[in-house]
Amino acid sequence: MKARAFGVRLTLFRERLSLSTTQLARMIGVDYMQVSRYEKGQSLPSLETAVRLAQVLQVSLDELTTGTEPPAPTEPLAFKNSTLFARMRDLDRIPPDRQELALRVLDTVIAGHELETLGTRLRRSR
Repeated sequence: MKARAFGVRLTLFRERLSLSTTQLARMIGVDYMQVSRYEKGQSLPSLETAVRLAQVLQVSLDELTTGTEPPAPTEPLAFKNSTLFARMRDLDRIPPDRQELALRVLDTVIAGHELETLGTRLRRSR
């Protein structure tokens, strides 16, 4: 793994979550200067630290260290619609406040569908 490329990815993922180097450092248990050294490509984290970074940044270790996603599972986790599955993976990578907004929108769509289904059943039962 090249330190400079790792640093660029680390910075990108940190900024995507609107975290400062100090905040990220606290979350993974290192000094903020160490995070700065990682981002500048001056050093690389240990495996343990890289795992903590990936967890906090909500990315896979593959994405963080190599810039590639891990191989997709052979079965899309009970999703019949592969596009929907891809969107859920995308949503899983965005900041928590945006995830919350997306969940509210999804809840509204699902509730609307359930109401339509219930209405249809009630009309049929008459």
